[in-house]
Amino acid sequence: MSAILSVWPSLLLQTVGKSSIHRSAATGRRRNDGERLSPFSCLKRATPTEMENLNQDYQLDSSPRKMNLAHEVYRNEVGKAQTFQAVKKAEISIVCNDFNSSEPLPPLGNPDFLHAATEMVLGKSSPAQAVGRVVGIQTKNSIDALALAAQFLRQKTTRDVCLLARPCNPIYWQIFKEAGFNCQRYQYYSDARGELNIYGLVADLMTSPDGAVVVLDACSQHPTGQDPSVDEWKLLFHIVKCKKMLPLIHLDSPGLASGDPNEDAWPVRFFSDCAIDVLCAQSFVKNFGLYNETVGHLMVVLSNVAQVHAFRGQFESMLLDKNAECSSVHASRIVAKILTDEKLRSEWCQTLKDMHQRVSRMRGEIRKKLAELKTPGNWQNLVKQNGYHLYWNPSRSQIRQLKDRHIYVPNSGRMNLTSVSPTNLDSLAAALNDVMQATKGDVSSDNYFVADKFNTQYFHSV
Repeated sequence: MSAILSVWPSLLLQTVGKSSIHRSAATGRRRNDGERLSPFSCLKRATPTEMENLNQDYQLDSSPRKMNLAHEVYRNEVGKAQTFQAVKKAEISIVCNDFNSSEPLPPLGNPDFLHAATEMVLGKSSPAQAVGRVVGIQTKNSIDALALAAQFLRQKTTRDVCLLARPCNPIYWQIFKEAGFNCQRYQYYSDARGELNIYGLVADLMTSPDGAVVVLDACSQHPTGQDPSVDEWKLLFHIVKCKKMLPLIHLDSPGLASGDPNEDAWPVRFFSDCAIDVLCAQSFVKNFGLYNETVGHLMVVLSNVAQVHAFRGQFESMLLDKNAECSSVHASRIVAKILTDEKLRSEWCQTLKDMHQRVSRMRGEIRKKLAELKTPGNWQNLVKQNGYHLYWNPSRSQIRQLKDRHIYVPNSGRMNLTSVSPTNLDSLAAALNDVMQATKGDVSSDNYFVADKFNTQYFHSV
């Protein structure tokens, strides 16, 4: 017995050691097998977008003078997203309506919304709507409407060339390239004069391929804010008609460009009344404050009423094939309620007018300040821009210098005026003046919209 007791400690230590080695090896094998078998082990971090980087830098900036002019949201005087009393009243009415159904929407969307949205653009006495030449499709926003139009035209028709403005919203290029179009450019803006280049625009459209899809902004052209006059729109229509082009017009948030939805929609109404095929993508996000429940509208006006049934059927088929879902039912009911209720519509229009007047005053104040400081550049044309953004075409160096002064601007130079207030106006004007004076006489080749430089990550979903 004493012999057994004397060797027992050594045997116990050997057993424990072997067990530890086996456990360690098994743990290592399980770890390696787990890393090899995990479906997510190959994932890498997504590259942050320009807007994400800007927002992160802004949040980390501790300066009390910091300004974020890169967002797309219309903000009120206290920096909050603009709310509409008409929207609140419409929501109460909808919630209290016991007759609202929870049934799934038809493939093309909420019929009440589609009718109201079409009537808002074309007017109540529209010849196209009277004879049934219009097809409407509910979408998530105007960009979603553009993407649906691009997919349909490329899959269902022989159109393969798309004409885009230089400069334009970078997402346009991405949408039509991914749909399979041969994207070409036409001149739109003159940096030297700071205004619409109508001569270059006309010349490029005249020499473009016949039958091309031409994308046009109806109002507050992205990013320049410069729009053709009525006579210039009529000239563009004659070119489009003679060249047998298919116009696809982007009507982004009508009412925020001029303060009047009817005035902003006039180009679409004019093209539609002239009995040609025309597509229109519009959004009801920013001009209704519906940032959480977005809704848009793709309207197609056909020149031949006999083609309506086939077109509608083909579009429904495409939507079912791609399992596309309509946007928010609630948002579509809000828009339909406001557009069809006389009192709510009047209140909504007045809010749009007030928003527009506020931005116009701020635009004029910025121009006045820059003129007093004798800031280099074409700032006198700021008052000719439409919408709630201020456009200039800065170099990357100028963007960096503004950031050093705690002012965050996207590389496009498209600044949100609703973030400018009387309390920070002087700081913004002084910073712009300092940067322009420091780079006076420089000839920059690193502008955002030079040649084929497109940064599609700039795009904001709404």
